Formats: sequence, C-alpha cells, structure tokens
Amino acid sequence: MAAAAPAASRPNVLLILADDLGFSDLSCYGSEIQTPNIDKLAEGGAKFSAFYNSARCCPSRASLFTGLHPHEAGIGSFTTARPREDAGPAYSGHLLPDTATLGEILGDSGYSTWMIGKWHLGVPGPMERGIQNYYGYRNFLAHSENQWDPGAYVRLPAGTSPEIERPRGKYYATDVFNDYALEFLREARSGDHRGKPWFLFLSHSSPHFPVQAPKEDIDRHMATYRKGWDVLRVERLERQKKLGLVPADNPLPPRSQVPVDRADIANGYSGQPNPAWDSLPADRREDLARRMATFAAMVEHVDQGIGRIVGDLRQHGELDNTLIFFLSDNGACYEWGPFGFDGPSRKGETILHTGDQLAEMGQDHGHSSYGSAWAMLCNTPLGMYKHFCHEGGISSPFIVHWPAGLGPRPGYVADPGHVMDIVPTVCAATGVAYPKTRAGHDIKPVSGVSLLPAARGEGLAERGLPTEHQDARGYRKGDWKIVWGKRQPEEVRWELYNLKSDRSETKDLAKEHPEILRQLVGEWEAWARKVGADPFATKAIADSPEVANKPLRITASIRGKKPAGVVIAQGGNQCGYALHFVDGRPAFDVRIGGKVSRLIAGHPVSGKVELVATLDADHMTLAVGGAEPIRRASPGLLRKQPIDPLSIGYDDRSAAGDYEAPNRFTGKVLSSHVDALPNASTR
Repeated sequence: MAAAAPAASRPNVLLILADDLGFSDLSCYGSEIQTPNIDKLAEGGAKFSAFYNSARCCPSRASLFTGLHPHEAGIGSFTTARPREDAGPAYSGHLLPDTATLGEILGDSGYSTWMIGKWHLGVPGPMERGIQNYYGYRNFLAHSENQWDPGAYVRLPAGTSPEIERPRGKYYATDVFNDYALEFLREARSGDHRGKPWFLFLSHSSPHFPVQAPKEDIDRHMATYRKGWDVLRVERLERQKKLGLVPADNPLPPRSQVPVDRADIANGYSGQPNPAWDSLPADRREDLARRMATFAAMVEHVDQGIGRIVGDLRQHGELDNTLIFFLSDNGACYEWGPFGFDGPSRKGETILHTGDQLAEMGQDHGHSSYGSAWAMLCNTPLGMYKHFCHEGGISSPFIVHWPAGLGPRPGYVADPGHVMDIVPTVCAATGVAYPKTRAGHDIKPVSGVSLLPAARGEGLAERGLPTEHQDARGYRKGDWKIVWGKRQPEEVRWELYNLKSDRSETKDLAKEHPEILRQLVGEWEAWARKVGADPFATKAIADSPEVANKPLRITASIRGKKPAGVVIAQGGNQCGYALHFVDGRPAFDVRIGGKVSRLIAGHPVSGKVELVATLDADHMTLAVGGAEPIRRASPGLLRKQPIDPLSIGYDDRSAAGDYEAPNRFTGKVLSSHVDALPNASTR
C-alpha cells in the first residue's frame, strides 16, 4: 500500500457500527422502520447486498478493528478474562499483541483517534489499543448495559472531565453517544488536533437488548407491530423486490426454526418453527408488539443521530472528504425464544406484560429482549440468526459514502465483502501503510481486501469467506456456500446452497453436488487449521510439569518493545511460580503458603531477551540476556503440586505471582521450558 498522503488531502474516517441490527432493518434494505438519514448515505454512496460479519458482536468487532479473521485476532469465540484451557491463541478472549488496530494504524500516521460506545474487545481496552479519547462502556467485557444508567459509562483517558453530564432520568445512552460524536468532532477541529485528519468510531449498542427507548417513541410504532411478524415479513420482502435487493421471484421462506434449548428459555418452542402471529393470545401479541416497537425506536434514534452528525460535517465543509461506513456486527438476535426474555440472559424468565406493565417496558430497570420471531422478521428473507453461520446470522447491511473518492452507485453491490475488509479499505483510501511490525511485534498480515474497487463498480476477485463461531461454521465461495448448523433437532451435517438462486438457504444441494461439497469442506478445514479454529484449535496451556519438592530451571526467550505481563506461570494464590515483566523489568516470583518472594532486574529491557530463572532449596536466581544472575535466599521448594496448570503468555485462574491475573504478556513468547530436576529433598 502507498505511503501516507499529505494530511490535508487524507480523508477523515467515520466508522458507525450498529449492534444486532438485522439484514432488513433499514428502510433502504426493505424495512418499515424509517431510516432517512442512513438512506441518504446509501443514495450518495454504495450499498452492499452480500456483506458478511463473524456471527456475533465481539468476533465481528475484532475482525473489523484489525483486518483479520477473528481467530487470528484472538477472539474466535467471545471476550473473556478466563479463556478456555483446551484452545490456543484463537480463543484468547482479547486482541492479541501481534495485531494492529485501526486506531493504532491511523494514530501512528498522524490521525487523531476517537471512540464512542461499546468496546467489547476485552482487556487491554481502547486506550491501550490506539484510541486517544473514549466515551463508552465502563466494563470492557460487557455485551450490554442499561441505556438509562449513566454510571455504566466512562470518559477516558482517566482524569478527563466528561464534557456531557446528564443525571439518571435525563440520560439515554444512544442519544448521549450521538451527542459525544458531535462533541468529539468539535474537539478534533481545535487545539492540538487542529489540522489533523480524524478517525471516529461510533460503536452503538442499539438496538442490542435490553430493548429500551423513550415511551413516546415506542408508542408511535405500536400500530405497526400489532400487525405481527407474518404480515410484516411479506411487506418487507415486497419492498426488497422493488428495491432490487432480492430477485422478483424470491419466495418468502418458511418461518425460521427456534434453536434447541431448555423449554423455559425457548418459550416451549425448542426445535420448532416460530409460531404464527394469529395463533397467539391477544395479551401475548400486545406484549410482543411493545418489544418490537421499542427495537424500532432504538433504530430510529441511531438514524436521527447520524443525521445530526452528517449535518455537522456538511456545515464544516468536511462531508465530501470523510469516508463513512455504516454496518452491523451480526444478524438479528434471537435470544432466546419467540417471546423473548426478561432480566438476566439464560435465567429462563419471560414476563407477559399486561395493563400498566406495558407502558413500563423499555424503561429504566426494565431488561427485555424481543425474541426469535421478531428476529426472523429483521433478517427477512434470510434464515436463522446471530450465533449461526447461516445467512441470517452473518449478513449485514453495509454502506460506504465518500463523495471525494466514490460517486453514487445505483442499485446494490453484489460482490461479497466482510468486516475484515474495512481496515484495508481505510488504508487504501488514506494512503496509510498497514504495518509489518509495531511495538516490538511482527504484525500478522492483513486478511481482508480493499472494497473500493467493488464500490466503484470494478468488482473483486473471487475468494473464499470462512466463518466459525461456537460450533457453527460457514464458507462462501462464488455463488456456493456450505454451512454447519447447531442447536438443531436433527443431526448436524454440512449443507450446501447456491446463493444466486437460493439466498434464503431453503434447498440443500449436498446430495446433488457431493464434489462441490467435498471441495468447499476441504478449503474450510484448511483455513480452520491455519487459524486454529474449532474443531482444529491448538491447546493454549502446556502440559504441566511435576514440580513438587523439585529444584526448577525455567528458560524463556521473548521479544517486546516494553514488555509487561506473564511469560510463563504455574500455580496460583497459594503455591506456584511466575516468570514475568514489570514495566520492562524481568521478574521471577515464587509463592509458597500464599506469600510471594521476588527477584527483579534493576533495569528494563527491550527487543529479544533470553531469561533463565532457577529455584532450589538455598537460592532463587534470575539471569537476563546471559548476564551474571541476580540471586536471593530461597523460600524453599514448592511443597505440593500446584492446582493451577502451566500457562504461557498469561496466568490462568488465580495469580502465582504478585500481580492480578491473567496479566497477559504484551510481547511475544518465542520459546519457554521448565526443567524440574529429580530426586530433590524438601528443605
């Protein structure tokens, strides 16, 4: 990619991400929900009909922010502070250090970088991964928050006074996020940022559950959703045909299946199709209409904010040279049955709201989802939902708008795109080079491609687009797609579809075309092995050596610019050892009876470093880079085998050293080994 262009000519970048927005939830994709401001961006730019995500919020965000498959970025499944013991880096639950984020790439090249909303990429958080100013979720592991509670959100960097403060009762997160977008744009044009191009990531949590919106906006939508999902699916499909989004002969597929689950969670419909709207009692239909009306109001608030932001860009003469993306992180969310849920997810509680309770739905202290049948509507005409690799789980609306670089594109772009394509698209538009190394790490090569040729009508070369999420699998190449389901009443196997004639995936052609199926399965498996995806995940935690009552010799080779965190550890908060770094200084901790004894080097190191630590009955030693070892009196040998297993690159479970687990290593562990010498006697 080209070297960076002069700052004055480089476009600003505005990335807008909706959360759990379905394939057909914008009016320019067929919805009855009116989104005029997003529609105007689509009219002035390009909108894609086959744009893919990674089936769920955090894997999609990892791919979006790094230009990689989510497994390459470290979040193949979900963000977590306690990753699986039986899987490798693909399921670490956080962004790996050998990745480069969009914030880092643009920030390193002179952009000011700003983010608002939901992070959901684990720890390290946005400020450690290239964002200079942030307002959003306080909990970087959270998938959702109460939109009415200002205490759930934070302004960073620490010590920065919030520019916008509203008390509970006057706070609504979607609107505050939009307000902060305008505030950050004001700041990006002033002070030390003046004259710099900017990158703004507006990561909305709407319309993710809990579905919450102002009462008056919910009320306006009630008449529409009292029609029910069966009528509205037909209406959406007809609009999609008129728009040219789907072929004129595209049939309405059968109602999507409710995934197999506990009866209470699936509302009694486990493994069955979603029910007909008219089969439900009137009070249930009123409760359900209120849920979907709330969802629609959330989408409208996102759209209204975008209108204000675009107006601000136009007023300041920035709209023409601002590259704007709009997309969603996954398909519509079925969680969990056709009646939705209330309160904590997976608790299995669904409240039938009646009378005065209806007006309180979507308000503070209320926590509801809208359920699988409305999600079916939101994905019209695609099958299944978020969590799945069927089209309804991984297809997003996608719009790109950049008047200075792209003209309006009539119709829909048919070339398949993916969230991992955003980073290379931004690099191509800005002239910023994707890095080969950063912060002492060799950066994984980008896996996506620039979408600018497709947006200009020039097309993209054919490629395979694989997905995997928690046992669901998919792979599209050309018009063909294979998919592996889950939570089905029948035996799961590979299915084969021709998406050109059957985007709704209703006609499984696996038996008719076994040779195509075999070829695509082989290509998917080759990818899965390459990135460490299930069922070919590589084990993250090494076999634990027997260390009780034995002298130890621990060696490791690392590379890092300013290394911090655990290189290797075994044991926990009662018994164990850890070789780690504290602000670039190598340290060796031994914990016996809960008490830690430490050796730490006098100076920080960087680059490639060799470490050797020993423990015997008399001494602890630590040698750095072949230098004379430092030493201290030994606290004794480990008197029993630690319960917590050996971990490399972090400390699993409780902390063996004097730090807070998992204390992930910021550099790269090149090699490590533990020698436990036999025939030692207890001190």
